[in-house]
Amino acid sequence: MSLKVAGVGAGYFSHYHYDAWQRIGCVDVVAICDRDLMTAHSTAKRHGIPLVFDQFSAMLDDTEPDIIDIITPPESHEELLGIALAANAAIICQKPLAPTLADARRMVAMAEAKDRRFFVHENFRFQPWYVEIKALLDRHAIGTPYSVSFRLRPGDGRGPNAYLSRQPYFQRMERFLVHETGVHFIDTYRYLFGEVKRVYADLHRLNPHICGEDAGIILFEFEKAGRGVLDANRLSDHEAVNTRLTMGDMLIEGAEGVLRLDGNGRLFSRARGGVEREHAYSWSDEGFAGDSVYACQSHLVECVEAGKSSPISAREYLRNLEIEEAIYESSRTGIRISV
Repeated sequence: MSLKVAGVGAGYFSHYHYDAWQRIGCVDVVAICDRDLMTAHSTAKRHGIPLVFDQFSAMLDDTEPDIIDIITPPESHEELLGIALAANAAIICQKPLAPTLADARRMVAMAEAKDRRFFVHENFRFQPWYVEIKALLDRHAIGTPYSVSFRLRPGDGRGPNAYLSRQPYFQRMERFLVHETGVHFIDTYRYLFGEVKRVYADLHRLNPHICGEDAGIILFEFEKAGRGVLDANRLSDHEAVNTRLTMGDMLIEGAEGVLRLDGNGRLFSRARGGVEREHAYSWSDEGFAGDSVYACQSHLVECVEAGKSSPISAREYLRNLEIEEAIYESSRTGIRISV
């Protein structure tokens, strides 16, 4: 029997969600809701979704979904969650989970009070290059990791029209680089290298046409071993056919070798004292960033069906937001912050 999915939101990124849902065999997308009915109808037609609503509660009453997918800007999430909790359904919410850590904690408490499964749609850890890197690290391919650095360079944040064609609300976010984008790498670094115990950050704004920061350098100290650097700005680009595929390049150095990710999703390895060679692995250049939305949603369906826990449950995800808050505090005070 198929799981019924109902989605709220018909903006730019929602298309990746609906496309992925339609390709998961045990799922039936029954309805879409958006305040803009014209956009909702267009999105429904594009993805073969039968029912369209402009009232969220009416959609839930009429369809009784098993999974509710919230794909809207963060300021709307708490209100939509409150409505969704009246339904007997698992709830998936896009990130940023909420405007503030306090808001996110309140949302998690709301869901737990109703005993609802509540997940965050965090797809970066499901990108195939990180899944492969994780497998290599678990096999100790480069020995004990010493350091990781990622240069975030999507090149999409220049000038007065930055982000307007996809997600215009980016321009109005008072916290932007870390809150909207950097949180992906907080989660990815935790996935690859374990828990973070201290952070140091220097954040600033390069594009005067937006409200929030769009550049910075963040230092992560991991509990087990090694250090991590996120060197980020959204104005510069990097060498790639599609600069938004990986959004940058990564270098991981360890006691016995080095791993490198380039902007085209290729992995390279070098044993200590040896020559770098490409590491072959397979992935699908479909959907978003190696079909990571499909992989993320497939994981969440499995968790719902089997009653399994998930590292991207909203409760678990709060740790990423605590680290995010520490990064902003470090940049404000100029000191290293324990988390």
